[in-house]
Amino acid sequence: MEIFPEALAESFLRIARRLRRETGLRTAPLGLNPHQSRALRVIGDAGPLRPSELAERLGIVARSATDSVAGLVTAGLVERRTDPADGRAQLLALAPSGRAALAAVTRIRAEVGRDFFARLPESDRAALAAILDQLDDTAP
Repeated sequence: MEIFPEALAESFLRIARRLRRETGLRTAPLGLNPHQSRALRVIGDAGPLRPSELAERLGIVARSATDSVAGLVTAGLVERRTDPADGRAQLLALAPSGRAALAAVTRIRAEVGRDFFARLPESDRAALAAILDQLDDTAP
């Protein structure tokens, strides 16, 4: 049986959507939508950064990043600070409650992955991880 790359791509996208949907359902009680969860993770990983840098790291336009950040600031999860290198610019940083929310998001993402991939035997998970690393240009 020949497996076509288009079918693999469709399967991969379908699985990715299921993972995103389940993660979104589990993070919703935190008051976060998927875009805010991603922004929170990037801000937490990158440290204080400018909104334009956040948009770039998220691969979205600046306006979309602004919308996500506005909700995070309103919720008290992210703080806007003056950039010491340029007093006209602002930096985004996690507030203490943002660190707690990020820890919850990280835990939920791990749970979703564990629950989803637990049906595969360890050898299949290892093989899948190796294949994904081959496809990932950013893998070490």
